[in-house]
Amino acid sequence: MIGLVLIGGTVYSFIGMTESELRWPVFWTCAGGAIAIIMYRNYIRKRKKNT
Repeated sequence: MIGLVLIGGTVYSFIGMTESELRWPVFWTCAGGAIAIIMYRNYIRKRKKNT
């Protein structure tokens, strides 16, 4: 659920916030959060597979 919100925020900041000064900080924060969740899930999946 949180991942979908982060991806939505990334898309909205890239497309919908064209003239805002907060466009890039919001974009990079949301994109970084989504990537962190993906990396964490892959780490947990690998850890479960090895045990």
